Amino acid sequence: MNSEIRRAAQLCNCAEALEHLSEYLDSEMDERELERLRTHIEDCAQCLEALASEQSLRVVLRRSCAEVAPPSLRLRVLSQITVQRNSSR
Repeated sequence: MNSEIRRAAQLCNCAEALEHLSEYLDSEMDERELERLRTHIEDCAQCLEALASEQSLRVVLRRSCAEVAPPSLRLRVLSQITVQRNSSR
């Protein structure tokens, strides 16, 4: 019975899986947490669907963001970042 209680505490639920979906996809979790989420997602149709949607969205975003900003725009943005950093010190 003790092992069942420990196992239940280690299980992931939908709210947790959905909250950490980005970290899961980016592998920004330790191996134990990744496995907990993976186990839940594989057994949960709702979370599996959310995962598929997030993966599709990322593909679309990558395709949409394939254009490179013109050098003048990049320079202006970097300049503004520098100004913002210096003014916050």
